[in-house]
Amino acid sequence: MSKRVFIFTLFAVMLLCTPVLWAQHYIGVRGGAGGGGVRFKPHVEKSFLWGSPVGGVAYKYYGGDRFVGGVEVDVNLVKKGYRTYPRVDSDSTYQRTLTAIELPFMWQPHVTFFKNKARFFINAGPYISYNISSREKLTSKKRGLMYDREYKLDNLVDNRLEYGLSCGAGFGVSIKRFEITAEFRYVLGFSDIFKNPNKNPNSSFYESPIDQMNVTIGLFYRINKPKN
Repeated sequence: MSKRVFIFTLFAVMLLCTPVLWAQHYIGVRGGAGGGGVRFKPHVEKSFLWGSPVGGVAYKYYGGDRFVGGVEVDVNLVKKGYRTYPRVDSDSTYQRTLTAIELPFMWQPHVTFFKNKARFFINAGPYISYNISSREKLTSKKRGLMYDREYKLDNLVDNRLEYGLSCGAGFGVSIKRFEITAEFRYVLGFSDIFKNPNKNPNSSFYESPIDQMNVTIGLFYRINKPKN
């Protein structure tokens, strides 16, 4: 997807937020774990890297319409990464992780049940993120750990700023002014983590977007008092 399409999607979601900010307001925290991988071009032997934590704070709105739903904006601290193998029959495994600040802007349609005490919801919208640090590790079945060290992000080689699409589904249960949620989310990257050969002649990758998937539990509190 092009940058123009992404910017238009971001603008559309923010536009949806504007007329409804007077309605129900919730703040909360989310936390969980998942995994990720990179879509390299040219192809590299790889696998998903699991066990990466994710957590953050969130603001959301949703109104009385059962199907239109609301809007959620998160500020997350996420770890993401990938695992590659030099060859199909390689004894060695290379692993790299990135720590990033991630901001998803999501539309959240939902359907309510049990007199509005429970709801099934869908999240979809753009995100932007900024990589603040990285680590790399090389292990061998025969020789064990070769190294585990900081990967120094280089603006000539690495793209710190990323963007893409965040989507998923979940279930929430309301208890008075609190809501407990469980959610699965897939984060599809549109940008590359490495600069391509057009920007860095020494680069080996024409494409390197990173994807994530995670499961989180959330606790939200309604900050404006419900009407009796």
